[in-house]
Amino acid sequence: MSNSLYPVFLKLETLSLLIIGGGKVALEKLESVLGNSPETSIKLVAREIIPEIRELQNQFPDIKLYERAYHDHDFNDIDLAIIAVNDIELATEIRTKAQQRNVLVNIADKPDLCDFYLGSVVKKEALKLLSLPTENLLLLPNG
Repeated sequence: MSNSLYPVFLKLETLSLLIIGGGKVALEKLESVLGNSPETSIKLVAREIIPEIRELQNQFPDIKLYERAYHDHDFNDIDLAIIAVNDIELATEIRTKAQQRNVLVNIADKPDLCDFYLGSVVKKEALKLLSLPTENLLLLPNG
């Protein structure tokens, strides 16, 4: 089996991130981003936003929340998008709109539709251990 993934580390605080979705999965993605890059500029758009996400907005001033359906203009000045909606047809439609604007997309729990993956991160002091989804595990030799 061939693995064509190319590992890249992003300085998210220099990029603009759009998250579409306001439920538990969106919260998980948001916490992951903030845990690694707390100064990331994040625009979150969802018809409904759970209280836990609103609490994060109180702690991180670079999060802007919009409680409404997404619009095509939400991709203006956006570099990356995470789509965390519970509707695969809607997610696919959003992905198409994003790609028309050259925005890279991650669709939660749908690796085949992703331009990039969010790996699991374990932090211990200055060390970060990363792993990708198991079907795409990347093993690098030491040295």
